Amino acid sequence: MIRDDASERQVQAANPAASTWLSANAGSGKTRVLTDRVARLLLAEVEPQRVLCLTYTKAAASEMQNRLFRRLGSWAMLPDDDLRKSLAELGAGGDIDAETLARARRLFARAIETPGGLKIQTIHSFCASLLRRFPLEAGVTPQFVEMDDRAATLLREEVVEEIAGFIDPDAVRSLARLSTAEDFNALTAEIARQRSGLSDTPDPDTLPALFGLRAGMDEAALLAQVFLGDEATWLPQVCDVMAGGAITDARNAATLAQINLAAPNLAALSVMEDVLLKGKAAKEPFSAKIGALPTKALQPRLGDTLDRLNALMARVEAARTQRIGLFALKKTTALHRFAKVFLPEYAKRKAARGWLDFDDLIIKARQLLTDPSVAQWVLFRLDGGIDHILVDEAQDTNPEQWDVVLALVEEFFAGMGAGDEAAEAAGLPARSVFAVGDAKQSIYSFQGADPSR
Repeated sequence: MIRDDASERQVQAANPAASTWLSANAGSGKTRVLTDRVARLLLAEVEPQRVLCLTYTKAAASEMQNRLFRRLGSWAMLPDDDLRKSLAELGAGGDIDAETLARARRLFARAIETPGGLKIQTIHSFCASLLRRFPLEAGVTPQFVEMDDRAATLLREEVVEEIAGFIDPDAVRSLARLSTAEDFNALTAEIARQRSGLSDTPDPDTLPALFGLRAGMDEAALLAQVFLGDEATWLPQVCDVMAGGAITDARNAATLAQINLAAPNLAALSVMEDVLLKGKAAKEPFSAKIGALPTKALQPRLGDTLDRLNALMARVEAARTQRIGLFALKKTTALHRFAKVFLPEYAKRKAARGWLDFDDLIIKARQLLTDPSVAQWVLFRLDGGIDHILVDEAQDTNPEQWDVVLALVEEFFAGMGAGDEAAEAAGLPARSVFAVGDAKQSIYSFQGADPSR
């Protein structure tokens, strides 16, 4: 059969004779190639229950299954010539004889009727089935319930209310005061999602260096570098002059006038940066506006005070990186303090109800497959059930999810030396891995997706 270049590349990518990483642009037929590959595995008499397709969403799993079953169902009804053409377009090589046609027509019933059937599911669903199969090894109750988003939201809100009420009210207040999140529940959801990175309290002695803070630098020391103590005697005069100027001068004067010069803090310093430093869109961002503030028409009216204003701008510029570091340190400290209380309480309440959230499914499945005391036994049991793994939308799979796949993949290739006579007779490897995605379409970095992984 003569195909155009694009179709030929799709046929090559769908060939299950090799493990494959497929990267292609949106609309180029990646999901079709995945379903073609499954169809070719089945046509080569791979048992349906030995194929695992992992997708990112339930909708994607449903769509993939519908596509595959539509194709297999059509094969059952096509006349011989049309079926030969369809199989040739799929990439079936060699002589498509009557036996091959009969085998293709049986695939739909075989996929439907095989116990366990085709495993086309989300990675969360796969992990849930894995934990239910090995609950004792995974350390979960056999009757665990998967939490939906609403149940998780309500439970997190319940935990926050308990902490704010009497467990540690200051932990909630500190985090809420420093957080830029508009939805506190969204913040707690992210904390729960990033639990592995928040489980250990950072060393307070080494933490400042991570934010580029100099030794001995704290809020008081930084403010002393910027505010010399005499600003209350001359800065209001600058504001009065600027208030009578152009629109920009008047707006900046109103902003500066709101600062409490008697007791400045990091928030006041941040406000000063907005007024006294050039913005991030400037050629030299966050540099002092010396010579540009106030506007030239007003500068003669400031007299010697202009030098004081320029000196203040220079000090604010010099302090900016340390101010950002101190603010990040405060936020990080507040975050870890809250997480130290929130995460154990959240885990305790889930355990009491026999609940696992989506992240628990991944984390516990990863532990199950990598724990030296049980992993070999679990992988040995799985080795008799899955031979071919296909991962859709691979660019949105996060590192923890890849660890689950990786544990299965390593076992695949560790056991390939023994070979498989049926697979070899069909021209296939005993085991294979297929991952398809497009790094440019990755939209879940906020959930830890890492295409480079």
